[in-house]
This record gives sequence, C-alpha cells and structure tokens, in this order.
Amino acid sequence: MKVLDSVKKIFDTILAVLGTITLGIMSVLVVYQVVTRYVFNAPSAFSEALAQYLFVWMIMFGSAYVYGSQEHLTIDLLKDKFPPGLNLLVEIVTNLCLFAFILFVCVVGGWKYTTSQMKRIDASLHIPMSYLYISVPFTGVITMFYSIYNMVRSVRNYKAGKRKNGDPLGGTA
Repeated sequence: MKVLDSVKKIFDTILAVLGTITLGIMSVLVVYQVVTRYVFNAPSAFSEALAQYLFVWMIMFGSAYVYGSQEHLTIDLLKDKFPPGLNLLVEIVTNLCLFAFILFVCVVGGWKYTTSQMKRIDASLHIPMSYLYISVPFTGVITMFYSIYNMVRSVRNYKAGKRKNGDPLGGTA
C-alpha cells in the first residue's frame, strides 16, 4: 500500500501543479484578450483559442484530482446505512464500473479520437487538434489508477474497521 500511496501523492502533486499553472496562464490570457479587445479594439484570436484549450485541460486535471481525493459530489445517504460488508461491496462495484467506463470511453476511445485528429490543424494556433484531445486519455489513465487505489483503500479500511477517510464503520459516515 505504501507504493500506491507514493504514486497517488505523485499524481496528486502533478495534477495540482498542472491545474494551478493552467489556471494562471489562462487568467493572463483572458486579461490579455480583454485588453486587446476593449483598449486596442483588436481582439486576439490566438489568446482566445489557447484559453479555451487550457480550460478543457484544467477541467480534465481537476476532474481526475477531485476523484482521486474523493471530494466529488456523492449521495451517501443510503450507502452509509448498509452494513460494512455491503458498503465495501458497493464501493468495489462502483469503482470497477468507473474503471471500465474510463478504460473504454476515455482511454481507448479518447486515444482513438486523439490519433484521428493528428492531421486536423487548429486555425488560430496552427497546432494539431489532437493536443486538445490528448487530455482525455492522459487524465483517464490517472483516474483508472485512482479507481484501483480507492478499491484497495476501501478493503484496507474495512479490515481496520473503518469507512473511507478513517470514519468508524458504525452509523453514518
């Protein structure tokens, strides 16, 4: 488990840093876009397109990061009423379903779509459109790792008599 914890910490750091850098660059680009549009009356197509690409990447980084930290929106009212064994089963099935979805839709499908867009060039940035779409399989692989990590963590917590995040098994978490 220590290896998984170390890898998770690395992924968390990478996603947090990339998300922060992306947000910073995007903020500068949007300010630049506003200044060029309203002060100089000459909007910049380059900054607008790049800000849109960075926004997509930031969303993908954030989605993976939030899932990995288990801070995403969940409705645990019913699941938390289950006995510990059934709660563990629900956690495992949920993570397996997400793993399969991410594998087939985001990683395999995203990779196919990304490679099909290699020859299509963005008019504003003059770069392949695949640079936008590569974020889907990239963050998909990280999300698949988080899914495995969450399953292992659930089993470990169950054996220790705790729910996720160290909450005791009895009652609602």
